[in-house]
Amino acid sequence: MGKAIEHTERTDEELVALMAEGDHGAAATLVSRHQRGLLNFFYRYTNDRLLAEDLAQEVFLRVYKSAPHYEPRTAFTIWLYRVAKNLCFNELKARRVRERPLEQPVGVPTPHEEFDKAQREARIRRAIGVLPDRQRLALILRRFEGLSLTEAAAVLETTPGALEQLLARAKARLKTTLADLLP
Repeated sequence: MGKAIEHTERTDEELVALMAEGDHGAAATLVSRHQRGLLNFFYRYTNDRLLAEDLAQEVFLRVYKSAPHYEPRTAFTIWLYRVAKNLCFNELKARRVRERPLEQPVGVPTPHEEFDKAQREARIRRAIGVLPDRQRLALILRRFEGLSLTEAAAVLETTPGALEQLLARAKARLKTTLADLLP
């Protein structure tokens, strides 16, 4: 138990160093810290829960294999999302993901309202899904993953100013595509 507590108090960078030395507990701690965020990231990118789980697992596998060569030039989270971004670009470009139907929302008063909400969400996901890759990733990292402008720019290996331009173009495109949904 003492070792588990020790791991939770360590930084991500320290955990990667321990993982490189074969400490499986350090790897488990990194997974528990970042798995949910990666699952959400991939789900928002693919709209496919099972594929998101597979991709998140692949990211952690790549992190584990790369741990001996990891040099913390940037925050671990930035490096992790760069691995995720590269996986999106490399693996998903070859096989575009078909949209899965949304699960029924819980607690909506009437079936008509439930249907309307699901239709709106599906349209929004489709609109986000057809954005150019860099615009889509910029939007997901900032809006849904909560990364700062600087962090998201680092993940995409660009400047904060260029990231703002990507976000502005994504917003303009979504505004045009979803104009009838806006008040």
